[in-house]
Amino acid sequence: MNPFAPFASFVPALLRAASPPPRAPVAAPWPAQTRTMHMTIDVASITPLRQLAMRLCGKAFEFMRIATCVGDARIRVWLCVQTPFADLLGAAIAQGFPKARMRGQAVVGAPA
Repeated sequence: MNPFAPFASFVPALLRAASPPPRAPVAAPWPAQTRTMHMTIDVASITPLRQLAMRLCGKAFEFMRIATCVGDARIRVWLCVQTPFADLLGAAIAQGFPKARMRGQAVVGAPA
C-alpha cells in the first residue's frame, strides 16, 4: 500500500500553485531619450567618424545621416545617439576632428 495515496489528488494543485504565472515581456515606460548632433566635416573623415561613433556608443548609436554640401568638399552629418553618450561623443569628435564644425544638439524623445 502506498502511504501517499490519499494525497495524490493534491499534488497537481500544489505544483500549479508553486510555479509562477507566465510573464509577458516588459517594455520600457518610454523610449530612450536621444540627441541629434549636427555638424559639417570633410569628405575623407566620414568613415573614421562613423567608426568612432560606433566604437564609443555601441548600441546607443541610433543612426547617422549624411548629405553633401553644394560646391564644397564637406559633408553635412547628423548623428543620433542616446543622451548619456552625447557629451562623450561630442568631446571625442572635437578632439579627433578639429576641422569639424558642430552646429548644436537637438533633444528627441524626452519623457513627458
